[in-house]
Amino acid sequence: MNFDKRIFFFVLICALFLFGPTIYAENEEISILIVYSTEDDLPNKDILLLDATFSAFATEQTLISTADFTAEQIEGRHVVVYVGEVEKTLPLELIESIDAFKGKLIFLGLNVDQFNVLIDWQIIGDAEVRAIENHSLATPLYTTHILPPNESETLATGKSIDKNIPFIIKKGRISYIASTNFGVEENAILSKSIYALLEQDPPSNHPAYIRLEDISPISDYKLVEETGMYLADRGIPFYMAIIPVYVNNETGEHIRLSSNKKLVDVLLKLQDRGGIVIAHGYTHSYRYEETGEGFEFWDSKLNQQITTKRTDEIPPPIRQRESFLNDASFDKYTKEMKQIERNYVEQKLQKSIEDLYEIGLYPLAFEAPHYTMSSNGYEVASQSFSAIFGQIQLSDTDWEVMDAPLFIGKPSILNGMTLFPETIGYVDPLSSVNPLQDMEQSINRLKTVPGSIIGGFYHPYLGIEYLPQMLELIESTGNIEWIDLRNTEQFAKTKYVTIHQTVKDGLTVSSTKSKWDDVLTQFAERPFEAALWIMSFVVMAFIMAFFIHIATLRMRLKKRLFRERESIG
Repeated sequence: MNFDKRIFFFVLICALFLFGPTIYAENEEISILIVYSTEDDLPNKDILLLDATFSAFATEQTLISTADFTAEQIEGRHVVVYVGEVEKTLPLELIESIDAFKGKLIFLGLNVDQFNVLIDWQIIGDAEVRAIENHSLATPLYTTHILPPNESETLATGKSIDKNIPFIIKKGRISYIASTNFGVEENAILSKSIYALLEQDPPSNHPAYIRLEDISPISDYKLVEETGMYLADRGIPFYMAIIPVYVNNETGEHIRLSSNKKLVDVLLKLQDRGGIVIAHGYTHSYRYEETGEGFEFWDSKLNQQITTKRTDEIPPPIRQRESFLNDASFDKYTKEMKQIERNYVEQKLQKSIEDLYEIGLYPLAFEAPHYTMSSNGYEVASQSFSAIFGQIQLSDTDWEVMDAPLFIGKPSILNGMTLFPETIGYVDPLSSVNPLQDMEQSINRLKTVPGSIIGGFYHPYLGIEYLPQMLELIESTGNIEWIDLRNTEQFAKTKYVTIHQTVKDGLTVSSTKSKWDDVLTQFAERPFEAALWIMSFVVMAFIMAFFIHIATLRMRLKKRLFRERESIG
């Protein structure tokens, strides 16, 4: 093996050990099946958050409802997780398959009394837990009180008013978690216990990142440079969430990033110094909302998915099933609404990637403005990006239902995209107590969870006033590994542009877009302007034809007069 190959394999091994618990998923094949019971057989926020958490440890993971389960789906699995959100009579095929399964079994919530494999686990009844592991809960948590068989290990204990309640229990290959609802404290305790549940050795490091947020065409280039260079000079890879177009909410004026040459030069310099570009939408606005404040991939006024590209009117609310005579009509309407959203998201992401590409900025990931986007939108985004930063919206009907796992993973809702969660928030200069107070509390909680990601963002308009303190807080976690996407394989792509990052070949970019494609794109985006231009060309053509006709007539008249003079002379 020559020297170059030794270097390549050394870099590859380093990259595999970069991202906390995902190490185990990559070094050992772990196939996980999550089966859930809900009222409507659709995954709710609790199910989706559990799925996101377990995905960090899986090389392959499937999320299905009990209604869709077949025995074949359990074959070849290493871990099966059953989540009972509501009381239901479970399919016999599911019960028999899980009872016969020889791998690790993790049960959560209700209906566990239907499995013979848990016959020795005694269900006492419901319990109201007010604290877990001496951490008081914001609201009481309703759990199932189960007494495990002898020689079980209690990984976490809840406390009601008068007694202790086993919260996470393990005996051999079988584990039970007494709730399916995970708030901030509960999520941290589950995440800490998951290594024991899966019998994995916890890592000693915490992956971390800092994201410079909401860089737009009107950002102060001096402050962007100041904050970016502060991180670059310390050898810290950092992320720049860039919005290519600023929308003035009063005039509707669009200002493109390419028009701010000084800012573009700063961003190009920072990209060369280790700054990694994140496409933070295209305008970070919808219906002339101000860039940075408005939403882009969610209709915040109606709290629903995007149903129209028009910004001059508010569309009607999305119609529900009861508005239709039959399922076929409702399904047709739903598909039409989803297609409108797909077209909108696809066009926005294409313009974002291509605008950044044209000025030499190459995004390796995506961040949804305000973290809001429907599951349909995530599916579209996964065709353009391999990675996404932030939190994830866990509902298709309410943007405020969002959360983030504590590990890097590939949640099912993201359709293959790798999620780099935001877990510590941001510096809030408007805080009446301490701009970093909430961040400090989050970091102290994450210190107890091995391998948890320390991810947060900082607004460059603050200058570096609070940046040293933020860095100090992050590094107080100990054993920080700064995430550098340049050491991983990522892509961002459109119909015309491809940005590809690999460990071996580094960054490669290409474009097949022609000037004619630009013209067609502009016409598609602004049909009214296109119609005016076409009318202008038609009018000009008629005018030119008129002048040519007049000139021709004058030439003929001159020739005739000349011939008449010759005949007279």
